Amino acid sequence: MKRRVTVSLETELLVAVDSGPGASRSEKIEQLLRAALGEREHRQWVDELAAFYKAEPDAEDRREDLEWQALASKALAPDD
Repeated sequence: MKRRVTVSLETELLVAVDSGPGASRSEKIEQLLRAALGEREHRQWVDELAAFYKAEPDAEDRREDLEWQALASKALAPDD
């Protein structure tokens, strides 16, 4: 279901809307809003992912890393 809204835009914004794809201004504005919302969700996802990888490892992660390093050292050590 769609609802009618009225907006006032500066001339340069209206020119930008009119230059976008779509058969009507309503379609053009819908497409712009959908793209903007998608971009916002994408940026949020990227920000969360970056924060995860920048976070310091906790004690459990450090212990696991040391175990893997020890295992790799044993596997790569020459046989005596």
